[in-house]
Amino acid sequence: MHSAHARRSLRLINDSGAISAASAWLRTLGDSFDLGSELVFRLDLCASELVANIVSYAFDDEAPHTIALDLILEPQSVKLVVADDGREFDPLELPEPVTPATLEEASVGGLGVHLVRQFADQVSYERTSGRNQLTLAWTRPSRSSPSGSRTPVRRGVERRRRQAAVFPLIRADGRRVSHDARVSGERRALGFISRLDLFRDVPYALIEGLLAHCAQRDYPDEYVVLAPGMQNDHVALVLAGRLRVHLDDPAGESQGGYTVIGCGECAGELSIIDGEPASAWVVAEPGTRLLLIDAHTFFSELLPLPQVARNLLRLMAARMRQANHQVVEQVRRSLVLERLQSELRTAQEIQSGMLPLRSPMFAEHPEIECEASIQQAREIGGDFFDAFFIDENRLFVAIGDVCGKGMPAALLMMRTLTTLRAEAARKQGQKGHLERVMERTNRKLALNNERLLFASLFIGLLDTRDGSFRYANAGHLRPVLLRRGDAPVLLKVPRNPIAGIDPTIDYALGETRLGSGDQLLLYTDGVTEALNTRGELFGETRLLATLTGLRAGAAGAIDAVREATRLFCDGQAPSDDVTLLALRYIGHT
Repeated sequence: MHSAHARRSLRLINDSGAISAASAWLRTLGDSFDLGSELVFRLDLCASELVANIVSYAFDDEAPHTIALDLILEPQSVKLVVADDGREFDPLELPEPVTPATLEEASVGGLGVHLVRQFADQVSYERTSGRNQLTLAWTRPSRSSPSGSRTPVRRGVERRRRQAAVFPLIRADGRRVSHDARVSGERRALGFISRLDLFRDVPYALIEGLLAHCAQRDYPDEYVVLAPGMQNDHVALVLAGRLRVHLDDPAGESQGGYTVIGCGECAGELSIIDGEPASAWVVAEPGTRLLLIDAHTFFSELLPLPQVARNLLRLMAARMRQANHQVVEQVRRSLVLERLQSELRTAQEIQSGMLPLRSPMFAEHPEIECEASIQQAREIGGDFFDAFFIDENRLFVAIGDVCGKGMPAALLMMRTLTTLRAEAARKQGQKGHLERVMERTNRKLALNNERLLFASLFIGLLDTRDGSFRYANAGHLRPVLLRRGDAPVLLKVPRNPIAGIDPTIDYALGETRLGSGDQLLLYTDGVTEALNTRGELFGETRLLATLTGLRAGAAGAIDAVREATRLFCDGQAPSDDVTLLALRYIGHT
């Protein structure tokens, strides 16, 4: 229907797609308002030249800018207003081009503005509010004029197939075609329409004009298109690249999974339909190109088309099925995680139950003080200690650290601890007892050890009658010896390899005698390798300094070391298990 008064607007981004979009938009409006082929040609040519000139020369940066086109229809005239916020440029001030004397003197290009002035009846320019505004005007053809009697030629059904042809093909004349030899580009300005799931099986002619004014935007970098709480007023169709949908902040530390919206799919339709803010992060990956359909066009122009509505329902149904699958998978993983956490808590209880955590440990033996402490970095760990009397007068002590973390380390720790206890409790003579405990423990740990798991160990045997202390060390840290009245030092120990690798090792022993009030502190590397905020280690020097001048008993030594490491680490949680065992010899009175 011929409208006496009308105004249509198009907003474009200054990229290569703006020229074809403007052309398609004007041709569609020309058919809709019976403007005639001659005027449509002039509108198309002028708009294409002006938009091309703006895209190429108007802006100094590479940021996106808006090019505004307004077509104003009045009973006797048609006006096209083209505006941009680029550098100031008045095309009316350009001099007329000089006609070259010869073909060789002719330059290529540079006649666009001249053509615009030739093909428009009137041209005016003004610079307002930092924007260039060029207005072109033509006399509107009457409905009875020959130029306005254009009859549209129907193309029939959509000729393009959704699926690509499969090669090789056999032509009608029998010739075999091995590959696609076509080299021409897309002949239609909005040829991407047929690749969009939303417009599957929708005739191109029905939607070409509706989409011509919709903005297309490129995203060279990771860009957050939508975020939770953001009001959305566009449906985004992916022309190239892909979008990621995150339920958790993609820039946060606890990034969860995400879903992908690929080429031909759309995003933002739910928030457009229900009017609610976005509920997830939508991130455009580098190289993504989107077609942004505003809410008015989407509801008033596209959804009334039955096939578009059906396609939208199909896409939403597929999205819901995918979401349901993700929910089911998330619930399943949550149940598995809950079960694992329950098993870890049970393992922690079992592990803790195996360690002698009472205080004081041997109240019935006043000739000694023995205290221990363990602080695990995880639910279950690889550190352990032990202390028990193998007869009335001999106290067996042990501390160790197995390789690895988590459940494998906990299993190896329990295996090592039970083996030590079994071997130490064997009925055997005093001579060579400690050697046999270490060598048999090492042999059993090395048996069927395909994964080459190992443990560092320090074991000792204190005779409470005279303070003699024999010990064996398998790659463990040297204990601290605090003799009454002297500065603390590291105990001299024979060098022996770690346990669990070579079953044939003969371990060398060391021996010392503790006087009344002398003390030994056994520890794991969670103490000396504790880190502060500057990345420094606590180290053996700080450990010895902490114990210097200490007059407290076994419990006081452990408390002093734990407080020193806590202050050194500025209260942050330890990254490794911290285990301490203090043994103070008092002697018989």
